Amino acid sequence: MFKVILVLLVIAMLVSLSGALGSLFNNAGHADRPNTFNWLILRISIAVAMLLVILIGFVTGELSFGAPWSGQY
Repeated sequence: MFKVILVLLVIAMLVSLSGALGSLFNNAGHADRPNTFNWLILRISIAVAMLLVILIGFVTGELSFGAPWSGQY
């Protein structure tokens, strides 16, 4: 479950990053549209949520350390 949430948060991070790029190019001089700063706030919020999900996943044991190639799961 935590892995699915993390994947969705990564996708949301990419969407916010592309939204900021589009805002940077398209909204030059338009104060009525969402600007790059709003996308930055959204991206920071997503990053905090991602860190919280990772922390909760490690504390509950749903996520663990180890790489698939190391043989330790």
